[in-house]
Amino acid sequence: MEIKRYSNQYVHYYTGEVPKMVESVFKSMSVNNFADLGSGDGSLLYSLFRYGYLKQVSNVIAVDISPERINNVSKIDGRIKCFVGDVSRLTMIKDGSLDFAVSNQVIEHISVQDKVMSEAYRILRPSGMFYLSTVFKKWYAWYFYRAHGKWVLDPTHVLEYDKPEELLGIIRNHGFEVLQEKKSLQWFPLTDFFLKRICTGKYARLAYNNRHLRLLRKVKVPIPGYYNWEIVLKKIL
Repeated sequence: MEIKRYSNQYVHYYTGEVPKMVESVFKSMSVNNFADLGSGDGSLLYSLFRYGYLKQVSNVIAVDISPERINNVSKIDGRIKCFVGDVSRLTMIKDGSLDFAVSNQVIEHISVQDKVMSEAYRILRPSGMFYLSTVFKKWYAWYFYRAHGKWVLDPTHVLEYDKPEELLGIIRNHGFEVLQEKKSLQWFPLTDFFLKRICTGKYARLAYNNRHLRLLRKVKVPIPGYYNWEIVLKKIL
């Protein structure tokens, strides 16, 4: 899917939520250099600033392939260094320069998953931490999108993992140790079923910022067979 359509149609809502695994990393170590790889509109960065996790971080980097999304990220906080770029080619980040990096629901959009892992390894310092989340699906998984003749959670996905070894093998081959791993059933707001069909571009952003719709989005139902797969990794020396 082209970048413009990706930016206009698939709006990232600012939920104010921080994954527990991300919180645990911030609480367990001193983080001075941090990056959100595939930041989207900055939903996670917004939450991290809101709850003070980035208050003492001297270097905060955001990378996303969409100029429009990166423009939205730049409005969250002036301290964020924003870059338009591909997370499989992070030329703007120096070797061994980061303490902690996150990539939240991004790798399933990339055709070269091994490059994402090799780049993450390169930019992290020795014993640096990497939070990775993606989609895991059971054989019976169903959602209301279709792509390439299959039901998918998002039509921009290149790969939705259905075997753990597909990703864990890549992780081990690129010098990471798995510290935490969890699969949680995906839930989606009922309002999104309609909003994603009738609202795009600026209208989608206006809709998602509406106070009444924000309240309605709290009503959620499980997505059959789809899981949020979270992994915390440590760079092995």
